[in-house]
Amino acid sequence: MKKAIIAAGAAMLIVSVPAYAQKHKKDAPTALELQALQSRDVEASKDIVFGAVMSVLQDAGYRIQSADKDTGLITGISSTKSKLTYNLLTGFGKSKKSPIVSAYVEQRGPGITNVRLSFVMAKMKGTIYSSGLQDEEPIYDPVTYTSAFEKINQAVFIRQNMMDKPAPTPTAATTTN
Repeated sequence: MKKAIIAAGAAMLIVSVPAYAQKHKKDAPTALELQALQSRDVEASKDIVFGAVMSVLQDAGYRIQSADKDTGLITGISSTKSKLTYNLLTGFGKSKKSPIVSAYVEQRGPGITNVRLSFVMAKMKGTIYSSGLQDEEPIYDPVTYTSAFEKINQAVFIRQNMMDKPAPTPTAATTTN
């Protein structure tokens, strides 16, 4: 009887794992769909766009971990609260999910810069023995990317207008002696 139950359980596992994997594989967009979701062209120089992306990410609560204007790469992580966990083998620890972003800013031509963003949700675990990233889950929500690009476009618009305005000229002030 036990062998029959074990065999039935194994058969169910063998059948269900490929179905589960296939279902989740369908959720992931193709490479072309992912590129369309994650990248936008912006009508501005790389210098302006790079600063705008940095500003938007910081305003969204991301701590910039690295940024290099020459390569166009920016990485950041957002702060989240952790929760206490317990495991029989390792004891007490902490677990949390943190949003991570990477951005690539590339000059495509005169006045055209491409921005590609990648958002992931990282699961972090820590025990007295170790800590660090455990798993990452890509974020494919179009609203997340659309919102980010709208904010980047607004920041670019503001930066361009600030640069287009001439510096204030000193006015002839009357001096009283």
